[in-house]
Amino acid sequence: MTEISGHIWNGEDFDEGSIIIEDGIVVDIMYGQPTSDENYTIIPGLVDGHTHIADAGLVLDGRYILEELVAPPNGIKHRYLRNKSKDELILDMSDYATRLKMNGVSKFLDFREGGVEGCSMLRNASDDAIILGRPISNEFDPNEMESILKISDGIGVSSISDMDHSYIEKIADITHRSGKKLSIHVSERIREDIDFVLSLEPDLIIHMVQATKDDVRKCADADVPIVVCASSNRYFDMTPDIRMMIESGASISIGTDNAMLSPSANIFDEFRTFNNILSTQGGSLIDAYRCLIRNGCKLLYHEFPFKFQPGMDADITIIRSSPEDITKRNQILDIRHLTPGYRGE
Repeated sequence: MTEISGHIWNGEDFDEGSIIIEDGIVVDIMYGQPTSDENYTIIPGLVDGHTHIADAGLVLDGRYILEELVAPPNGIKHRYLRNKSKDELILDMSDYATRLKMNGVSKFLDFREGGVEGCSMLRNASDDAIILGRPISNEFDPNEMESILKISDGIGVSSISDMDHSYIEKIADITHRSGKKLSIHVSERIREDIDFVLSLEPDLIIHMVQATKDDVRKCADADVPIVVCASSNRYFDMTPDIRMMIESGASISIGTDNAMLSPSANIFDEFRTFNNILSTQGGSLIDAYRCLIRNGCKLLYHEFPFKFQPGMDADITIIRSSPEDITKRNQILDIRHLTPGYRGE
């Protein structure tokens, strides 16, 4: 039996108390005065809402604009992926996925380039990936799409500006008929037609850094969550209006985006950037935590209670720090991620 005391996530905020784990299961949560002097922050295992982990081995030798670095098909990232061997990419992805888990991430939603083979490589590299594949054909190929959807958890589209609209509509249709997830990069470099995007009925969309308040409200009305990748936006000299997004009623979660731009594989580094932007916009720390924890879980677990309950698997992230101190950039975080099946020390 293991007892951990500190600040426990209650679904919306933190309460002081202790959590008891036995044989890999949460057996009790006791709110109130902690039973020890330990100062942990105790939260569910996290969901990283948007990654591209195949470029983890790419070390940038300069600063690049968005189109140079990531635009398909000939951005630096895409040339790198074509030139790396299959074994090297699998090794890089496996290492990065392991470090994500060590830093508190239970699942990550990855836009996986490279068609069927790209999805297969990530499936071999990690059991924690929610794989959103991408076709490589220039024209819609139903056989390729069916093959991708057999091995993946859905489809991740680069942008409606990168593809013919009729092609995207066909991708959306076959994805929905398969019962799998559809996700799209939206309004990252330029503002894009949110009405067309929503007509595709995506399960989630990424970025929205160039979106208007009306665009975001339409997403909220359609119950389509938005994943914000604040650090990669900052790299390209863009700042998402996170407070506006939250106040518009949309469900906002956090993604680390390209591994080459997030070499630490630490979602708390991303969280610090996200919270810093939100705080300068007049937002609150607790809203940032709700985006990280509750809204991240909602991307995958619609029936998830978003708080600890007796009988749950012990999928828990524990940080030796207070919730406030986690946001301090000079704080070196001691993170433990207990996965289901944990039997104690």
